[in-house]
Amino acid sequence: MDGAGTKDTIQRHAEAVERGDWDTVIGDLSKELQAQAATIAQTLPQPVTSAKVVSVEVGDTETVARIHYAGDTSEVTIQSHWRDVDGRPTIVHAGPVD
Repeated sequence: MDGAGTKDTIQRHAEAVERGDWDTVIGDLSKELQAQAATIAQTLPQPVTSAKVVSVEVGDTETVARIHYAGDTSEVTIQSHWRDVDGRPTIVHAGPVD
């Protein structure tokens, strides 16, 4: 995977979540995950007031990112797995981590 391009996409994704741009957020999900978008969104603070990319580990076929989301009363770190799908970085798995 292209490390710089993937890191830029992950940062853009975090910013989209923070500003509530769900079209962009859902567009970053694989077709399989798009069906679970509402469930994934329920793990996030409501509303998200800040999003910070904590780490990005770029691999040959998959990149793993951790993004910390905070709101007024809760916070969560989501680990997402990104793969190249049709020529662009796409989230193929995501969930909260401790």
